[in-house]
Amino acid sequence: MKKLAVAAFLAATVTLGFSNAYAAEAESLLEGLSINGGITLILQSLQKSNVSTATDGLFYETPTIGSYSVDLEIEKKFDDNNTAFLHLETGTGDANSRFTAFSGINRDADDSGNQVSVTEAWFEHKFNDAFGMTFGVIDPTSSLDDNAYANDETSQFLGDIFRNAPVISFGDNAIGLKAVYETDFIDVAAQYLNVENTVEIPGEEVNNDDITRHGFVSAEVNFKPGFIEDMEGNYRVYVWGLLDGGMKWEDGEKTTDYGFGVSIDQQLSDIFGVFARYSWKRDDAVSSAISTLDGDYESPCNQTWSIGAQAKIKALGDEDIIGLAFGQMMVSDKAKDAYGLDFKAEDHLEVYYSWNISDYLAVTPSIQYVNNICGGMSEEQGADNSAFVGSIRMQIGF
Repeated sequence: MKKLAVAAFLAATVTLGFSNAYAAEAESLLEGLSINGGITLILQSLQKSNVSTATDGLFYETPTIGSYSVDLEIEKKFDDNNTAFLHLETGTGDANSRFTAFSGINRDADDSGNQVSVTEAWFEHKFNDAFGMTFGVIDPTSSLDDNAYANDETSQFLGDIFRNAPVISFGDNAIGLKAVYETDFIDVAAQYLNVENTVEIPGEEVNNDDITRHGFVSAEVNFKPGFIEDMEGNYRVYVWGLLDGGMKWEDGEKTTDYGFGVSIDQQLSDIFGVFARYSWKRDDAVSSAISTLDGDYESPCNQTWSIGAQAKIKALGDEDIIGLAFGQMMVSDKAKDAYGLDFKAEDHLEVYYSWNISDYLAVTPSIQYVNNICGGMSEEQGADNSAFVGSIRMQIGF
């Protein structure tokens, strides 16, 4: 009996030792690990669709479209200088499929048919407090054309034009390398990504496997001058290029597309801030496609600008936010000549009210107004020249 008791004691001791070892290893793995997620539910009602049915050619009357997206972010900080990051995303539904314009009305739409995709997967190493490098699958917008008041479609404006400048040929998230230098007064970021070729050049085979071709390269400098004491202000200037990813309007010859822009946000008080954005790309080349009313055109826009403001108010909740913005998409003279059409500037106006019910739930009604849709070509093809879009967004964060 004593032998059995001793054996049982030894077995328990060994098991406890293994358990403590596993517990210590698990604790080490969980240290520095954070998981964040978001669920975005959107319901949009269009005053009138400008996309006809495939069967009868009639335009839908006041269609209402639902969409959702789910984001899951997993971050592991090994120490102060080394971080790994993984971003998973899925969703379905897209109001843009029922409303064609130079700039979309639902930037959050992830019409992937509920398929889960890895949108970011990178490792960052900081060499010191200021300089760091990142490699892996990178979001090109993370270091280009950022804005404190107009850069998040899950909590701010829904329209594409108020998230990033639509004339920048970002492409999809892609494998690449990014370098960032950050101080209290200035930030500098540069990146190279192997984006897929967004234009099919006539007579040429599209090769997206060679990481040295069709690269997206950009550099941005963010000045933080502190014009107003204790108020955040960012004054960004940037340049970008899409290597061998463009096509000339005149003869279809392959070329490099490029552009520049500015993105400014300035906090004016504890509750109020303003923003402005302008972007230009070369006017004799195209590098992105849009689906139009009667087929596929190449996007004729080469300039865009927007201005807006955001205010914190106490109304339905203690930390509600209201936002207002206006912007335009402008068509290049070269595109007008190529199509033989007198495109007008497409106007976008959006206002939203974000009711922050709790730390985990916000409900945001918004109204968008689009005028001179597709530069006025929507009206010429039998659809309305302007339209209102009403939206309700529910954002769940955890």
